Amino acid sequence: MSASRMSLIAALEQTNQTLVRLTSALSDQALDFHPAAQEWSIREVLAHFVDDEIYIMRLRLERIVKEERPHLAPHDEKAWHASRNTTRDHLNELLSDFALQRSASLGMLKMLRESDWTRQGYQPEYGWFTAEGWLERWVEHDTVHLQQIEKTLSAYQLAG
Repeated sequence: MSASRMSLIAALEQTNQTLVRLTSALSDQALDFHPAAQEWSIREVLAHFVDDEIYIMRLRLERIVKEERPHLAPHDEKAWHASRNTTRDHLNELLSDFALQRSASLGMLKMLRESDWTRQGYQPEYGWFTAEGWLERWVEHDTVHLQQIEKTLSAYQLAG
């Protein structure tokens, strides 16, 4: 496996630990704080991590690897968020669910063959991309939302 891919996978391996470090000691008040009217709370970002891991990130990679140049449906995260199942949104459940799903994703990533990384999929927002390109987007997705949690936590502390 290329050093670049190994580095990207290592970044994905760190996300769970970072989520636990950032959120495990937070109160419900901190978890549910909205820094602005249309911005997600930390709890909502954690739920998004879980949902995306299951329904978007790993599923798209699986389709790229298993299907010949699949067309992948766009994902309207705002619409999904408005109607998502919230029954497992306690902090310990979100962290546990994410850890389990990320572990499954990492297992899949680590078993891909060299030829799998060059397979392509198409998504209207991004155009054509390879499995390796999707891995890069996956890491970028994690980074954006980890920064979002940090900013929300800072806003909460300033408001308090």
